[in-house]
Order: sequence, then structure tokens, then C-alpha cells
Amino acid sequence: MQKDKFNPGKKGQAVVETALILPIIVLILMGIIDFGLLFNNYIVITNASREGARSAAIGKTDSNIVSSVINATTTLEQSQIRVTIYPAESVRKKGDEVTVTVQYDNSLLTPVISAIVPNPVRLTSRTVMRVE
Repeated sequence: MQKDKFNPGKKGQAVVETALILPIIVLILMGIIDFGLLFNNYIVITNASREGARSAAIGKTDSNIVSSVINATTTLEQSQIRVTIYPAESVRKKGDEVTVTVQYDNSLLTPVISAIVPNPVRLTSRTVMRVE
């Protein structure tokens, strides 16, 4: 094997540079994936709170409202979802506002990011509609 007289010993430099940069690139990639999943889950619970508020606005019961929220969040971990309805079904009347709040504890995938940001991240969406 003949050495290049103009660039002696340059083969190892690329390996060292790759070894230094690769963990940073992987961390950034995992952060992008975590953020994408987090944003997707936020969109899902926002839609679910709108579905629940719409059900409340047309006069459905609290159990029907929770059921419509659960049906809108089938892609999420159901044990991590909390639905709050205010005011209670017994005091709601036509013309009043009803608030449906959906909370979801989103677990992060990347251990390094979860060391910086509290894990799980609590996502909350609240929708207010007037009862018809």
C-alpha cells in the first residue's frame, strides 16, 4: 500500500470526525422524532376536546361526552387520558357555556431529552362551547 505523499495519515481523520459528530446528529434526530410525536398527540387531544365540547353543546350526558373523547383518542394510551367537564350535567342548561378539558401525559422516547425536560410531558387542551 502506497502512502499519499501530499496527505499522509488523513484516513483516520474522517473516522474521528464521524465518531465525534455522530452522537450529536443522533440526538438531534431523536429530538425531532420526540417533538413530532408530542405535537401529533397535542393535535389529537385538541380534536378530542372539540368533539367532547360539541357533544356537550348538543345536550349529551357526561358519559356520552367522555365516550366521544375516548373515541377521538384511539391512537393514544387510554390510561393516560383525563377528561374534565364543567359544569356538571345536573346544572347545565341551554345557553350556558360548557368546558371540556382533556389532559394527556405524553412519555418521551429519548432518555437524554427526558433528563432535560420533565417526563412525562403533560399536554392539556380546553374547549368551551355554548349549550344549544
